[in-house]
Amino acid sequence: MGTKIVQILAATLFLATSQAQDATAVAAPESSSPPISTTRKREVIKATPGPWGSLEYYQIPLECPREYLNFLTTPSQQVAWHFAAKSREELDTILLKAGLTSVEISMALKGASILNDPEAMRVFPTDDAILGISHETRVKLYHLLARSDGNRYYQRPIYIDSENLSYWFEGSSVPRSAIQDVAKLAYPTPHGRGYFLADLPFTLRQASTALEERQLLVGLLRQQGLIVRLRLTRDSLSPEIADYWNAGYKNKAVMPILESVVQANDGGAIDIAHLLPATPRQYLNRFPTPADGVHGRFPDWFWTCYNFFRFAPREIYADSPEREALIFTEFERSLPPLQFGDMLLLNSGNKIIHGCIFVADDIAFTKNGADLFSPWVLMKIEDIVAYHDLVGDVTLSVFRKLQPAP
Repeated sequence: MGTKIVQILAATLFLATSQAQDATAVAAPESSSPPISTTRKREVIKATPGPWGSLEYYQIPLECPREYLNFLTTPSQQVAWHFAAKSREELDTILLKAGLTSVEISMALKGASILNDPEAMRVFPTDDAILGISHETRVKLYHLLARSDGNRYYQRPIYIDSENLSYWFEGSSVPRSAIQDVAKLAYPTPHGRGYFLADLPFTLRQASTALEERQLLVGLLRQQGLIVRLRLTRDSLSPEIADYWNAGYKNKAVMPILESVVQANDGGAIDIAHLLPATPRQYLNRFPTPADGVHGRFPDWFWTCYNFFRFAPREIYADSPEREALIFTEFERSLPPLQFGDMLLLNSGNKIIHGCIFVADDIAFTKNGADLFSPWVLMKIEDIVAYHDLVGDVTLSVFRKLQPAP
């Protein structure tokens, strides 16, 4: 397993003892604009060898079907910040407590329209303020906004899991000028890996035509997945590798295909999609279809985790009343070394905010949202944590599927 993931797990308290950190206590990483370059060569990375065998992987972009944009409510072009404050004095106190200086507060609120509602305050910043605040200020301000209801795009910002924006938008129709605008507004995640973009309404407002707006939306909504391959030869195919992918006989069908790969010209590489159980194999690297929402909602992370080894998926979700009972009756707490099919829970304080399935090394199977625009993908666990870690306090706990009673 990857060293950083071991470190995360070693520092984890299980969900019963996890305590939330105050977002204001989180030290913001060094902040700067994400770089922009024009070319790169696709990199095939060798994973750390382990009981899973010799793996290699590379990243692929996944774009949602264009017709899905018809189901998306285009955000208002007016940027609004919602604060739990009833007066300007209370607002200043909240911002100071979040770590902003008086100068930063003045710059962010300069020229802004402010409306007082009974339970909250709405601030409509100017374009100059949105573009002009520093990345350090943006990190502190947007982390604060993420904690308040009403700030939809700050509570679930777009996650860009690339250190270079050109890599993220590579192959898309997004013009370079729009990428440069995104670079000004993107800010580092608390995890220090990748960037968040919360200013979707402002970004879309910069589009000059409806076509450009749709192209930008498709580019921003793209997700990154991994293609992972297992390399085998007669010498390398061992009982340990077969046992690993068998997952304690929960995934019995893998041995014939492993032997077939070895018999073909003394081995080769096989996409591990072929080694996944039937349900995740069916969904990997695809977006949900409208038919997947026939029950009135789309699959989420718990649906994905719970049904990983099930041939016929059960309609069960993260907010289902029986979720906790299912976790503690059909799974058991576990510790590293992890096994194929282990469920990793991401805990923020005493709340489970996401879950994914461990595959191998530091790679997991995940669905990061409960909507049409969240595909099932393989991702680095570090990226999954960065995607969901909005305040810098996420810990991991491990649960292993119990063997069915004989």
